[in-house]
Amino acid sequence: MSAAGRAAPLPLLSTGSLFHLPLPHIARIARAAGFQGLDLVMGSPKIGPGPDLDAAHALCPVHVIHAPFRNWSAWGGHMDAWRAAVALAGRLRCEANGRAVHVTLHPPAGTLRDAIQTRWFARAVGLPRLLDAEPGVDLSLENLPWAAGALFGRDNLAALVEQCREKQLGLTLDCCHLGVSGRDILADLERIPAGLVRHVHCSDAAGYMEHLPPGAGELPVGPFLARLGSLCAGHAPTVSLELDPAHLPEDEDGQTRSLDALRRGVEAALSGRPPEAWAGRSGGREAGTALAALG
Repeated sequence: MSAAGRAAPLPLLSTGSLFHLPLPHIARIARAAGFQGLDLVMGSPKIGPGPDLDAAHALCPVHVIHAPFRNWSAWGGHMDAWRAAVALAGRLRCEANGRAVHVTLHPPAGTLRDAIQTRWFARAVGLPRLLDAEPGVDLSLENLPWAAGALFGRDNLAALVEQCREKQLGLTLDCCHLGVSGRDILADLERIPAGLVRHVHCSDAAGYMEHLPPGAGELPVGPFLARLGSLCAGHAPTVSLELDPAHLPEDEDGQTRSLDALRRGVEAALSGRPPEAWAGRSGGREAGTALAALG
């Protein structure tokens, strides 16, 4: 079911949260922890059509695909990597996901290495058509971490919203990336036009340390989710818990219990009852190195 037809945000588990495990194993844990679907991170060309993905999809259906966000040459280039993600989304449409799969894209970084892709992306309009998206497959751009203090007063969020509109895309809103950029995640949520947020990456942050469990960092993740739930009635996005595996137990039982508790917290927050421990705080944390395992 697309966001436009969903009554309430749908909690998912990002496969990046357990990326060191085989996909069927991740799906089994996600299902046991009560998640209704997966956000599939395409970290390698090996994550594609085949028995492992079919088995995982049957256990816990894929609702969102995170397109490759690095090492694009493994797919033949940036555009080919995006097309592979969009094609896979079309293949994974089924009754269990309402025949709708969302694809999250990282905008080109604007570096010299990405110069060709950056120029093409700047001029491209109608990306769903250019990437051969089938009916039921919609696309969005994700907000990446921004340097504190916009260059020449430029508003990075406003620019991203305008890009989404120009290119006929939705927005994947990563609250952790907003946090490590030094932004007010509640104020930014209020500024985004209704219906533009199609997917949300949910995790906490402390300093430059990303993808912490909600309540383990400094961000007001609970109030953020509560406001998201109230803003998105009738056009509800999917919400994936996106953690670094280092913050979960090593054994399957422990992983399942921890993820079940976090999933319950996400659902409570989305319904307007955020856990008190998820209210956020400032200071008192030593900034760590940004974790790069997830997109």
